[in-house]
Amino acid sequence: MADVLEYLGVERLSPGSRPIADVTFRLLHSGSPFAPGSDEHVKVYYQDFNRIPALVYEPISSINDPKRPVVVYFHGGGFSVLSAEYPDPLLRAMATRLGCLVVSVEYRLAPQYVFPAAYNDCLAVTEYIMNNTDTLRVDFRRIVVAGDSAGGNLAAGVAQKLGKKIRMQVLVYPMLQAFDFLTPSCRENKEICPGIITPKTIARAWMEYGNISVKHIQDFLCNNHTSPKMKASKWAKYVNSSLHVLDVLNVTNSHLPMQLHSNQKLARQVAKLIVNPQFVPLMADSLEDVPNAYVITAGYDPLRDDGIMYAHRLTEYNVKLKFKHYPSAFHGFFYFINGPLQLKIAQTATNELIQFLNDHLIEGKY
Repeated sequence: MADVLEYLGVERLSPGSRPIADVTFRLLHSGSPFAPGSDEHVKVYYQDFNRIPALVYEPISSINDPKRPVVVYFHGGGFSVLSAEYPDPLLRAMATRLGCLVVSVEYRLAPQYVFPAAYNDCLAVTEYIMNNTDTLRVDFRRIVVAGDSAGGNLAAGVAQKLGKKIRMQVLVYPMLQAFDFLTPSCRENKEICPGIITPKTIARAWMEYGNISVKHIQDFLCNNHTSPKMKASKWAKYVNSSLHVLDVLNVTNSHLPMQLHSNQKLARQVAKLIVNPQFVPLMADSLEDVPNAYVITAGYDPLRDDGIMYAHRLTEYNVKLKFKHYPSAFHGFFYFINGPLQLKIAQTATNELIQFLNDHLIEGKY
């Protein structure tokens, strides 16, 4: 997502430039530069949760229901751009069609606020909702955490922390590991969406969120940021696409074995961070106690394999999983539901997700 600012010739990390990205995507999603507000179906307003702002979508149909489901949503944007309004098309559809409360968290952004600021904000809001269900008129048994891209990272991290206290996690083309930047999907889709996402912008997002100097970006892109010992460790197995991707997708074996060269000083600096599951959820040693999951991936996406590898690891721990792969879709496709650039694949994916949530949150079909 951050590539859009570079394409427009704007310094991507200036707080003053972030609204440009918001306006750009509003135009793409709805055809209007103005933030969508309340309508006849949903009240939309900002509210603080434990002193952290969030955008709330409250459906008119269930406004007096004391036991509504709630979806806590974390937006994408590489931890550094976009806002709680960005996923509006999906969030409005969920609130309207499911009658659930939707809370989109305005977490702090990098590089002004580095890890674990965003994670802490998302966890704090979720815990506040869990501890105030009566006041908020939501059902403590039907709390969902969800997010796209970097937000999928935050949702997975919060789900790991809170475990079965959460009903479900929804991860939309999530960004889950900073160990291997030469996965098949990174190499296959390196130039597929230059205005949206590339391996370079993924690496830069991780580095800014992790408070790592971007002068090392080429080392990250070549996997020189991990030591030979790390490349032979258990963590390398977690990102081995030959173990975790080939049986999910009908693809040839394009896994590259880890090369043993490295920038040793950099590798020592980042060694603990890039295996910390609060930073990179794919690297968790155990996924035994995490909630049920709905994982979405897109074929034309450098992050495709992150989601697939995580889905595969979830199945190894017998976590109930619905995995949806859209081979013809690209990173960011999910919000083109309405507006001037409607995509049938986005409408299909939205309908399938909402139907799944309806079955599991409203109808109780487990």
